[in-house]
Amino acid sequence: MQGSLFYSNAMKRIAITTFVLLFTLAVFGQGSDDACLFSQTYYQGTAKALGMGNALGAVGGDMTSVCINPAGLGIYRSNEFTTTVNLLDNHARSTYYGTSNGANQMRLSIPNVGYVSTKQKSNYRNLRFTQFGIGLTRTNDYNTHTFARGINPTSSKIDDYLAQIDGFSESDIQDAFPYTIYPAWNTYLIDIYQDQQGEYYGSPVPQGNIWQGQESEFKGRSEEWTFVGSANYAERLFLGISANLGHIKRVGYRNLKEEAREGDDTPFNEWSFREDLSSNGLGGSVKVGMIYHASPVVRIGAAFHSPTIYSIDEAWQTQTESKINLITRKYVSPESNYEYTFISPLKWVGSLAFVIGYQGLISLDAEYINYGAAQFRANDWDYSDVNQSIKATYGRTFNFRLGSEWRIGSSYLRMGAGYYGSPFGLGKTGGSVKKASCGISVPVSYDSSFDFAYELSYGKTYRYLYDAGELGIEPVTQNSFRHVFATTLKVRF
Repeated sequence: MQGSLFYSNAMKRIAITTFVLLFTLAVFGQGSDDACLFSQTYYQGTAKALGMGNALGAVGGDMTSVCINPAGLGIYRSNEFTTTVNLLDNHARSTYYGTSNGANQMRLSIPNVGYVSTKQKSNYRNLRFTQFGIGLTRTNDYNTHTFARGINPTSSKIDDYLAQIDGFSESDIQDAFPYTIYPAWNTYLIDIYQDQQGEYYGSPVPQGNIWQGQESEFKGRSEEWTFVGSANYAERLFLGISANLGHIKRVGYRNLKEEAREGDDTPFNEWSFREDLSSNGLGGSVKVGMIYHASPVVRIGAAFHSPTIYSIDEAWQTQTESKINLITRKYVSPESNYEYTFISPLKWVGSLAFVIGYQGLISLDAEYINYGAAQFRANDWDYSDVNQSIKATYGRTFNFRLGSEWRIGSSYLRMGAGYYGSPFGLGKTGGSVKKASCGISVPVSYDSSFDFAYELSYGKTYRYLYDAGELGIEPVTQNSFRHVFATTLKVRF
């Protein structure tokens, strides 16, 4: 690498550097995608809740229900301990430029542990029972494995790099792009070329008609420790409040790879760009709720979830490897660590249940959330542009859950369904998730039972392998199917 490029004016370089810093934040987390991911909740708690589609806001009497509406603890009249084991099976099929590929991942976990202590106050006064509970419930699962590959006819990721360094001198590349473009420069994926107009940045990687793909695999979850108190007034009004400790943990990688097509006459063989990312955070929130038995048939529930304020530590590192003229070069960036605050949106929950004697019940939950209200903050960085991007990208939506439970002798049969609206706003479909579930409760003794449940969820998303800009690349279309099998042991005493 030799020669030099003329310098653009200083103001242009400052503007481009600011854009690059913002782009780097979006690539490595702390961007709109992570704001949405860390705000979404898909409860994986007890098998009863899973079998009923988590539609328990007006039903209560379950340790997962208190995550939806803390007043649900007021239904308890005895002490109880529960623990749950589930098996998660993810299948993702991605299509890119007409080529389809699949990937799957299986994980065994314990998404729920709960304990409830109940104290009877009176059989005659308004205050009949008080309860205290502590429980752990998984609120989202980040275990994913995806693979997409196809022939891109128009561009390479290197073209995106070349567009970003327009106006930068050779000596500025390392300081401005230490994790992305400088490693490509260091491995000869970008070099200085000469023509009649002078020197310019170029690459041996062809501008299109190359194999291009990305594999990603992440492990982790978000979960919530719930400390909840409740009261039962005259068996008609149930009130609850909870303090919640949220935990986020996500570790994984994304590896983009480009390869020359077999038989192409080019010095370029292949190159790859791998990002390793780790996020770990703790946060706190408060929830309040009520359930009112309007009649022996109708139950009404309402709950408010405050924003969760997380403190998140994040670490990332990149690895770039090239193979040109059969010579392999590799560059590993320094590991970078960062700490920031993430504030998830608040949530409102409304619930309605219809009790059909001793035969069963039907319940419905509706949630309102504005994903565009999520925010990042830090002491040493102004996130106003990133937060504005979140507000412009995401919007208000509703989640709906429907559940039922029917008595069959001493057992219970459960069914559920759910529709989680698009985080991009009302009227949009991208990113929405559909769920269907079923379950059964089998008594072991008078004081204990085993619950079993199965849930199938489906979602369709679109994502770009790199900034589309003016390159006009197609997005990856990803269809995801998730199977969850859960078993809960419930002991009353």
